[in-house]
Amino acid sequence: RSTLYFMQTLVAGDSWGACSLPIMREEPATFFLFSGALVSVQLGFSNLVLAIIVDRASASRDNDNEDVIKAKKIKKMQFVSHLRAVLKEVDIDDSGTISLDEMISSYDR
Repeated sequence: RSTLYFMQTLVAGDSWGACSLPIMREEPATFFLFSGALVSVQLGFSNLVLAIIVDRASASRDNDNEDVIKAKKIKKMQFVSHLRAVLKEVDIDDSGTISLDEMISSYDR
C-alpha cells in the first residue's frame, strides 16, 4: 500500500499531503524518503525546464550568428562588385591590366 501511495505521489502528481501524510504519521522516518523524493522530482523538472530554455537561447544565438555571417558576405560581395567597377573604369584600353599611365590619368580625373 505504501508503494502505491509513493508512486501515486511521484508519478501521478497527486497531492503530496493526501498521499504522504498518512504514511508519515505511521512511520515518521519516511519523512526523509518523501522529502528526498520531492526534492529530486522538483530539481529534475527545474533542470528540464532550464535545459529547454538554454537550448532555445543557443539555437537563437546560432541563427543570429548565421545572419551576421550572411550580412558580412553580402557586404563583401558589394565591395568586390564596386571595386571591379572602379578598376574597369580605370582600365581605359580594356587590356585587363592597369598601366601606370592609366593609374595616373584616373587619379587626375
